Amino acid sequence: MRKIVVTAILLACSAVVSAQQWEDVNLKDVEPQGWLMEYLQTQKAGLTGHPEALSYPYTTNLWDGEIPRMGKHGRDWWRYEQTAYYTDGLIRLGYLIDDDAMIEKAMAGIRYTLANPLPDGTLGSPKVDISWPTAVFFRAMQAAYNANPSKEMLQALERNYKAYTVEHLTYRRNIISIEGLLWTAARTGNKELIEKADFVFRNRKDYVGGDQKHRDSRVTIEWLSAEKPYEMHGVTMCEFLKLPIMLYEATGNPYYKHLGVTSLERLFHENGLPDGLFTSSEWTRGRGIMHSHETCDAVDMSWTLGYYLEILKEAKYADMLEKIVFNAGMGSVANDFKSLQYYSSVNQFICTGTSNHNKDNYCSTWMAYRPTHQTECCAGQIHRLMPNYAARMWLRSKDGVVAALYGPSKFKYDEDLTLVQETSYPYNERVTIRVETKKAKKFALHLRIPTWCEGATLSVNGKSVEVKANEGGFVTLNRKFADGDCIVLDLPMKSVRKTAHGGGVWFERGPLVYAYAIPEKWEKDTIRYANMNCKYPADDNAFPCWGITPAGDWNYAVAADAEPKAVMTKQGPRLRLKVYPIDWEFAKGPKGELLTPDLPVAPSAMGKGKTIELVPYGQTQLRLTVFPVLYKK
Repeated sequence: MRKIVVTAILLACSAVVSAQQWEDVNLKDVEPQGWLMEYLQTQKAGLTGHPEALSYPYTTNLWDGEIPRMGKHGRDWWRYEQTAYYTDGLIRLGYLIDDDAMIEKAMAGIRYTLANPLPDGTLGSPKVDISWPTAVFFRAMQAAYNANPSKEMLQALERNYKAYTVEHLTYRRNIISIEGLLWTAARTGNKELIEKADFVFRNRKDYVGGDQKHRDSRVTIEWLSAEKPYEMHGVTMCEFLKLPIMLYEATGNPYYKHLGVTSLERLFHENGLPDGLFTSSEWTRGRGIMHSHETCDAVDMSWTLGYYLEILKEAKYADMLEKIVFNAGMGSVANDFKSLQYYSSVNQFICTGTSNHNKDNYCSTWMAYRPTHQTECCAGQIHRLMPNYAARMWLRSKDGVVAALYGPSKFKYDEDLTLVQETSYPYNERVTIRVETKKAKKFALHLRIPTWCEGATLSVNGKSVEVKANEGGFVTLNRKFADGDCIVLDLPMKSVRKTAHGGGVWFERGPLVYAYAIPEKWEKDTIRYANMNCKYPADDNAFPCWGITPAGDWNYAVAADAEPKAVMTKQGPRLRLKVYPIDWEFAKGPKGELLTPDLPVAPSAMGKGKTIELVPYGQTQLRLTVFPVLYKK
C-alpha cells in the first residue's frame, strides 16, 4: 500500500515551483575574522597547506592531468574522488583567506578538466568509468563559478550532464551527479536536465535490477520509504539525502520535500549520537554511544544540511549543521590541524595505531590521530569542513540578506553595503551586526533564532525589537538601514543535561556539547603498519603520526541528579561538574590491545567526589562525553 501511495503522489507532480531558495554567496565577499579566521589560518599552516603530509594521492597534480597510480592500492576512481574533496576545500579556503596560491593550485585542475572533455562531452578521466569522482569535483567548480561566473564553465557542465544516460545515472553512486545537474539546470534554464533528474530518481529501482544488492544502488524511493530501519553506508546516505530536497526545489513536487524531511529525521532517530552526527563505521550502527562515525560523514552531512537550510529556510537545519561542525567535525581533527581520525567517537580514552574498537578494521589505525590513513577519503574531506561552514554563514535572499550561521566575519553585500558580524559565537551568547554603507538602503535582514534558544532578545541602535520568529525560526528586520546601524541579538545559552541511548548522560550549552578532556600523553608512532600501503607523511617530525594515551584518570561517573555549573574562564566557557571515581577499565582486543570500553552497568562510587571542568567537545582528543550514572541502592 505504501508503494502505491508513493507512486501516485509522484505521478501527480505539481507544476507549482517552490519559493526561491536562499543562495550561496561569492566567497570573495566573505571575510572571516576572530576565532574563525584563526581556525582557517591554522588549517592552512596544517594539513591543507601541506599536502605532502597527507601523502598519496594529495602529492599528485590534483586533476591537472591524469593522476598517476601508486602501487596496487585502491581502485582507479579513488584517487580522483579523494583529490576532488581536497580541491574543494583548497579553493574555498583560498577565497576565504585571500590566498592566491591555493586558488591557483585548485584552478589548474579545474581548467584542465574543462579543457579536456572526453569525446562524448563528459568530464573526468578516461580511466574512470563512473561519474562519482566528477560529482565530487563539481563542488570545487561550483565554488569557482560563484567567485567568477563563467559561461564556458556552464556550457561544459551542461554538455557533461546532457551526455549522461539514464542507465549511467542510476548506476551506484553516479546518481549523486543529480546535484550538479540540477545546479547547472537552474543557471542555464535547461528544463530537460530537470526532467532527466526527476525521471532517474523516480524510476531508479527499475534500472538497477540485480545490482540492487550493492549498497549504493539499493537507495531508492521505495527503500527510503520502507519501514525497515536504515542499514546503509554513511557517506552514501549523506550524499543521497540532498537529492529529494533539490528535486523539490526544481520541480515543486511536495512529495520530494516529504521524502527528504522524513528520511533525514529517520536517519538521526535510528542512529543519532550526542555530538550531532550519526553512527557510521562505514555502515550505520544504531544509537549505541560506543559506535563511531567517519570524519567524511561530518563534512558530507553538514554540506547536505546546507541545501535543506537554503531550500526549506528552517532554522533547525542550521542548528543541526552547526552542531555537527562544532562538535563531531572539529572533534575529529587535532587542535593544530596536523592530524585527524578516520573514525571518531563521543567517548574515546585511547587513540593509538591499535585502538580502533569498531567492528570494521578492528584494532587497527583508524581511530589514531594521523596525517595519513589507510583509506584517504577522510584526509581529503576534512579540508572542506570549516570553509563550508563559513560559506553558508551569509546567504542571499530575494529581498536581502540571511544571517544563517553565526561567526565573526564581514560580508560585502554590494559595492555600497557591508555587514560586520562581531561575535565569539558559539563561545558567547551575543551576536552584534554593524552596518557599513555609503548611503541608507532598504533591505530585509533575516536572523536565525536557534531552536535550542529560549528568551532571545533583539535591539536595533539600542532600542528593543520584538523577537517574533516566523514558522522557520527566523526574525526579519525589513527597514532602511543606515551607516553605523547596530543590531544586537542575544541568544541565552542554558546548560542542558541529556540522557544517552542505553544509559549515561551528557551535557550541552547552546550548540556546543561539552566533554571532559582527559589528560593526554602524546607519543610519535613510527611503526610502519602493513595496512597503510607505504603511505606516510614526507616529514614525520613536522607532521607525526600519534599515539595518544591517558595521562590521568578517566573512570568517572555522576550522580543521578548531577547538574553542571556554567563558568566563563580565560580559556572560554566551561562547565563544572561533580564526578565520582568508579571501577571502569579498558576493554581489550584479541592480542591485548587497549580499547575504549562501553559504559559500565550499575556502577558504584569508589571514593569521594571531586569537581572537574568540561570543555567544548571540538577542543578535545581523548574525551569522556557520556558519563555513567551511579547506581542507586
